[in-house]
Amino acid sequence: MSNHPIPSSSLITAAGLLAFVFAGSAGAAVPNLGVDAALSLAKASPDTACGSDDSRASTETPENLCRSGTSSAVSGNGPWTWTCSDGRHTSKCSANEGAHYTYRTVDYPGSSLTIIWGLDDFGHVSGEYQSGDTTSHAWTYRNGQFAALDPGGLFGGHFSAAGGPNDLGTLYGAYADASGLQHGFQVRWGNGETVDFAGHLNSNVDGINVFGAIAGVYWDSDGLYHGILRRNGRDIAVDAPGSRETYPLGIDSGGEIVGYWNTQPGVQRGFLRAANGRFSTIDVPLAGVTDTIVFAINDVGQVIGYYSDANGDLHGFIEQRGRFTYLDMPGAAFTIPTQINNFGVIAGEYYDADFKVHGFVATPW
Repeated sequence: MSNHPIPSSSLITAAGLLAFVFAGSAGAAVPNLGVDAALSLAKASPDTACGSDDSRASTETPENLCRSGTSSAVSGNGPWTWTCSDGRHTSKCSANEGAHYTYRTVDYPGSSLTIIWGLDDFGHVSGEYQSGDTTSHAWTYRNGQFAALDPGGLFGGHFSAAGGPNDLGTLYGAYADASGLQHGFQVRWGNGETVDFAGHLNSNVDGINVFGAIAGVYWDSDGLYHGILRRNGRDIAVDAPGSRETYPLGIDSGGEIVGYWNTQPGVQRGFLRAANGRFSTIDVPLAGVTDTIVFAINDVGQVIGYYSDANGDLHGFIEQRGRFTYLDMPGAAFTIPTQINNFGVIAGEYYDADFKVHGFVATPW
């Protein structure tokens, strides 16, 4: 939607990533195995066998972490297990070794770029695609069908990107008008409407929960991002204390909001804003990490996002109760999770060896 120093909005185009130096990245493209297979959901409840610490402190560094192009990161409340290509592993919890993932590529038909920004508990997804040009267009996959999204011609053929639907079927996102200014939108019961935050040049909707609470962002001529929570017709500022910018990216049913904040350009930190307005910072606790971006939170407290390592490469993570696990699409150069539903199914985007952008769904088993 707008040009961040790194791709920080759950409804932003992936173009910003192309500015990174891609030296040293390699991997094989992952075949498209079909969207229906990709969206078959794991019905097991999220595991709670280990861990009871509600703190989101991120001082514990995972021990003996190994990761390779064929490694399989596993989730759970932790401690965790990593199974690596050479057969080594570390197990810290006999009651829970978490869930492995089955990864599937999901590409909008005929597209040259596909990103997934939305995923619900019923296997419906949404995002943006490009086909033959550099303009992104919103799309959905529901009831076994891909479809371009432009209710009533609201988007006018200009940039658009979609997130959701939430579990009541509401889609949301952003679009650009003919002048290039950006607006948020929501689509309920097939009817699309613009969502703007009064008094500001640009608006964006990054999440709507089942109670209609909106997590959004605005920016003006200075280009600095500020968060908004719209609830019951009232707009509440969402700015982390002492921040230069605050960018909400997801909201759960309880009103918890996640995203990123910074105090200087180019150094992003994740955050969680509790329903009572209290902020806590989420930083990936690995050596050399330069940025942590949090995209989404589900209703059982699992948080997902990505981090940038010392080489500028991007990797996914899952956080719950202050404990982190890590995941990469096998063979991908970059992995950027953007959504997690209440069954622990994860969706997002990845870059293949040629740095073509694909959507993906990772289903736990």
